Amino acid sequence: MNIKNKKILLLVLFISLLTCVRLFRSGYFSMQDDTQIFRLQQFDQCLKDGQIPCRFISSGGLGYGYPIYNYYPPFAYALAETFHLLGFSLINSIKAIFILGHLLAGLGMFLLASAFWGNYGALLSTTLYLFAPYRAVDAYVRGALSEFLALSLLPFIFYFVKKKKTRFFVVFLTLLLLTHNLTSLVILGLLFIYFLFQKQTKKLLLIFYSFLLSAFFLIPAVFEKNLVTLSTMTQDYFDYRAHFVTLKQLFFDRSWGFGASLWGPVDDMSFQIGWPHWLLFIVALLFTIKSKNHQNKILIFISSLVAVFCLFLTHNRSTFIWTNLPFMAYFQFPWRFLGPFVFILSFISGSLLLPFKKPQIILSLLLILIIALNLSYFKEDIWFPSLTDQEKLNSAELIRQSGAGLMDYWPNYSTNFPHQFAPTQPSSLQDITINDFNKNSHQAYLDITVKSPSAEITFPMVYFPNWQVCENNKILLHSLTPDLGLITVNLSQGSHQLNLKLKNTPLRTISNLISLLSLIGFSFYALKTKK
Repeated sequence: MNIKNKKILLLVLFISLLTCVRLFRSGYFSMQDDTQIFRLQQFDQCLKDGQIPCRFISSGGLGYGYPIYNYYPPFAYALAETFHLLGFSLINSIKAIFILGHLLAGLGMFLLASAFWGNYGALLSTTLYLFAPYRAVDAYVRGALSEFLALSLLPFIFYFVKKKKTRFFVVFLTLLLLTHNLTSLVILGLLFIYFLFQKQTKKLLLIFYSFLLSAFFLIPAVFEKNLVTLSTMTQDYFDYRAHFVTLKQLFFDRSWGFGASLWGPVDDMSFQIGWPHWLLFIVALLFTIKSKNHQNKILIFISSLVAVFCLFLTHNRSTFIWTNLPFMAYFQFPWRFLGPFVFILSFISGSLLLPFKKPQIILSLLLILIIALNLSYFKEDIWFPSLTDQEKLNSAELIRQSGAGLMDYWPNYSTNFPHQFAPTQPSSLQDITINDFNKNSHQAYLDITVKSPSAEITFPMVYFPNWQVCENNKILLHSLTPDLGLITVNLSQGSHQLNLKLKNTPLRTISNLISLLSLIGFSFYALKTKK
């Protein structure tokens, strides 16, 4: 790498740091999805308990347990856990992922855009992507850690497609599949179109291999969805029809807020594209149309059509598409498509510098304009300078965070949802004495004395396949309470020592094996191609 390239990369790093410099302070910040610390703490507990891969957490679901990581992609928290294992606090580990997301977005977009537009065009694309208002919404308003990280991985995927580096393409696509379901679905569609357009259908096998590597998560998430409630994810507040945006919100409104997306044209958060963003996008398209020898003209036109389609999906005129494609309801918020839109917009806009032989001056002016108009968005609403892990996970906070999103993925073996935190011990209407009880993310132990002729014991644990109750290595029959689907057993008079363990279903076992074998095979392939 020559000195000039080093200086440009340092500039990319500096611009990236402008979007996250506030996160280097001690403390933590407010956000809408304020469950990130709890989720990381529970993921950490999974590893300590030896539940690998993590699927079920002990304190979720208001303390009754919750199969969140059987359905919610785990990579963002696995990455944060790496920082935690290195000695970072839970709070600093989550902040590290947000910081890393900003830095990756900058580096990835620069690499991708420089492969098409050169260093100067890449600087423009990078700055546009980093300072897209929607990225500020994801990071500082919503606190949508997984979606934010997924958008940061996108440029690398397309960069490695361009450079024909199949190993890295498979790795980054796998990471995306394990980071955010909805973003992955959109990008898979884009990759499918790209490979067909380039007549590279054989490369679809690379996508399939990424599926194999992530099978331990994807297969249970898809084929065990009948085990949990999903209907709540598309009802009431999460009905997509309540969250379309207007043209004014997209193109002209620069108001900013830290509230929610509301029904109707007035919201307490911003969905703007950004003034310099959409203006430069239009200018880049005009330059492309006028150019006679633009080698990437077809790429820009097709990418622009995809981008405009993504933008169209955010407006209520696209309702007929949402209605006729039922799976679209799981996107919940049509404005989620602003993510892939600003990614494509930022990439294409870098091409507008191609006609200029010496674009340094106009580039400098554009960078200053973009940063000046959008830097103020990249800040938090409330900063808690002295907040610690212990305070963030005190009893009141634990109850609040463990109950957030409870109705999504709640095991489908009950008629109701819990409304208060689970008791600390099993209960019974008969005369019993509990000598010892403890549980972790996938096991529990009970030492009990039954004084009455028999007793029905109810564990403060929701059933999810395949919980088993054993005594002296013998599996006991158990039943479920009709209201919450809690595990119950009938015991005779006397002393009993019970062990409960969450066993894998055959599907999870096969999925784990597929990923393991694929990882071994991919490792040999990567070493071979490297040589």
